[in-house]
Amino acid sequence: MIPDFAPLEDTLGLVFGDKSLLLQVFVHRSYLHENPDSVLPSNERLEFLGDAILGCVVAEYLYQRGPEMSEGELTSLRSALVRTEALADFARQLDLGQYLLLSRGEEASGGRDRPATLARTCEALVGALYLDQGLAATRDVILRLVHPALENVLQQRLDKDDKSRLQELAQGELQLTPVYRVVRTSGPDHAREFTVGVWVGERLVGEGSGRSKQTAEQAAARHALERWPLLWAEKRWRGLPVAFQEALLIIQERLAGLPVAWAVGGSVASFLQGLTLEPHDIDLLSDAAGARQMATALAEFEIAPLAWREDPGIASHLGVLAVAGVPVEVIGDLRLTGRGCTLAVRSWEDTHAVPFAAGTLPVVSLEYQLLANLVLGREARVSRLAAHLQEHGYDRALLEQLMAEQHVPADLAAEVWQSLAGEQPRPAESAETPEV
Repeated sequence: MIPDFAPLEDTLGLVFGDKSLLLQVFVHRSYLHENPDSVLPSNERLEFLGDAILGCVVAEYLYQRGPEMSEGELTSLRSALVRTEALADFARQLDLGQYLLLSRGEEASGGRDRPATLARTCEALVGALYLDQGLAATRDVILRLVHPALENVLQQRLDKDDKSRLQELAQGELQLTPVYRVVRTSGPDHAREFTVGVWVGERLVGEGSGRSKQTAEQAAARHALERWPLLWAEKRWRGLPVAFQEALLIIQERLAGLPVAWAVGGSVASFLQGLTLEPHDIDLLSDAAGARQMATALAEFEIAPLAWREDPGIASHLGVLAVAGVPVEVIGDLRLTGRGCTLAVRSWEDTHAVPFAAGTLPVVSLEYQLLANLVLGREARVSRLAAHLQEHGYDRALLEQLMAEQHVPADLAAEVWQSLAGEQPRPAESAETPEV
């Protein structure tokens, strides 16, 4: 039975021609677990489409709105307008939560007002609007939501200095916190001039000078903001072994345009987010349908076909490839079991877009990797991930969301926070399992 969407349509200022398409916007994947006979699929494909359209419309709007803005400023504003919290706020303005179709467990755990769920629903609505109403009508709806949000962001930023803006950008896009160091001083004692460098991760991103350290730090942050897009267009991936660069270029090209969400996981994902380690293979994660499509797109590199496989602590659809000589695993519907917990891995849903070559790669967040490796009892990897997140900052809300969605036991959740507080988690039996 299709609910009464009239209030929503009134708010949007339009009437959907295909009500079943509108209903699909609100079908959360958890609902299908309890209703396997549902004729409607989940909203994930619509979410994929809506994410692309939303990003394009917002980027064009900012480009036209701010001809005086640098690439760095435009990138920062776009991130502020399409981040999870902003999209969840748009969803609340439209009261989308009331229409969600959820499992009983998801409902009981607060899923109807969970920011990540609302944000994805908002993206799915944009996708459905585009299919049903076309780009012009979709753009009008998006801009009605985005315009007041942009005014609010701009007003807040009037009170922000360059250091604050750089920190917001670095933490939002890279989960790294800028570090400032004096690199040289000059002049007599009564007219000393300081030159300060600012590092993000291991890279010097800007320098600035001034009569005080504070002034020099602001100048360095301003320099970094001006250079930001150029810096990160080639930053992360250039340190990879050449074979891995070639393999990822092939994967990026072959998977471009696939109507599924996927992510790069494992050691390569960690490397691309700042960890210093030697990558040894490439993991490509999705759900079962996504894994099949990835395996088909990369069929010429197949070594072992995609099939369901179970080992102690791990089960998934798994296909093995060799791309440019690099071992690649295509993994679908990954399940990890350990420490009294079963993790139904959906790490492709909470990815970070890392610049690579002329585009980006979706990579599994370090927060998700920390949780997965803790479940697997991989102490050394947990320690490295936790140390990196302690130093560079982490998304507490994302971790809380992941642990709530996966029903992580309280004692294991406590170990997550202990590891991030610098305390050693309790020993656990290690298992030889693929990385996430």
